[in-house]
Amino acid sequence: EAVRAAGRHSKRGLVHRMVDRIAEPSLTDEIVAALVQLGDRIVGTLRDYLVDRDTPAAIRRELPGALQSIGTPAAQAVLVESLLDGDTVVRLRVVTALNKILQGHPGRQLDRAIVETALAAEITGHYRSYQVLATMGGSLAGAEPLLEALRESLAQESERIFRLMKILYPAHDLHSAFVGVQSADRAVHDNALEFLENVLPPHIRTLVVPLFDRVVPNSERARLAERLVGVSLGSREEAVDVLARSRDPWLQSCAAYAIGELRLARFADFVDRWTRDADPLLRTTAAAACEKLKAHAASTAVDVG
Repeated sequence: EAVRAAGRHSKRGLVHRMVDRIAEPSLTDEIVAALVQLGDRIVGTLRDYLVDRDTPAAIRRELPGALQSIGTPAAQAVLVESLLDGDTVVRLRVVTALNKILQGHPGRQLDRAIVETALAAEITGHYRSYQVLATMGGSLAGAEPLLEALRESLAQESERIFRLMKILYPAHDLHSAFVGVQSADRAVHDNALEFLENVLPPHIRTLVVPLFDRVVPNSERARLAERLVGVSLGSREEAVDVLARSRDPWLQSCAAYAIGELRLARFADFVDRWTRDADPLLRTTAAAACEKLKAHAASTAVDVG
């Protein structure tokens, strides 16, 4: 009731208290509705929370939806500014929010250069993921929760790529193409690929189609990644380093598992920090890796003695 009253009576001074509780599921919808009533006056405050890395991740991840609901050009500008956010969940929600705003306001101006930069970054990151997987080889064999997390991460990367393309090319049904390339029906999959080849400009088509064409093996994607990124991953340690620095909890969990299994003591500071992370899978995996590193260090000390 207090949140509703703050919205009805335009109590701008309560914005900070509402945003601090926006991640509570029982309050999220009510707080967003109240923020919408306050409108453009609070967009700057929401931006400050969104770009501040000290803002808890759970709060930052709810803000794109609030900005989408406000839906003004100022709210749209904040979302565009956050297209390259380091948090992958925030990025997906930012792109989704932009999609919905632009669907409702198809004539609104947009800085295409920023969106194209974000698309290039997502495509590069997706190729990088295949490069990491190829280099890791069987290091994650048997770690089904982490393999599932990697698959989920790849799926989210794919969704962000298609949503960004939808922003750039709204006249084309890229949502159906996204569904089509994932279809188990070969004819549907092939038709979706053909559609992409026909509607995307050459410089994007040559990068995107190999990512989603099932006849292209992951090893070929890894080779293309080396050409695109300009850097090869010569060892599993280099691949672990890429995962560890990704800022994606799923990929960091994979790094933590590999660090423990491969006894990579030089990454001990990473796993120690991750044991206090907000993500439960990352915390659990990091704690197990810490124990393995400690056991390995102890056995090495005994052997030396």
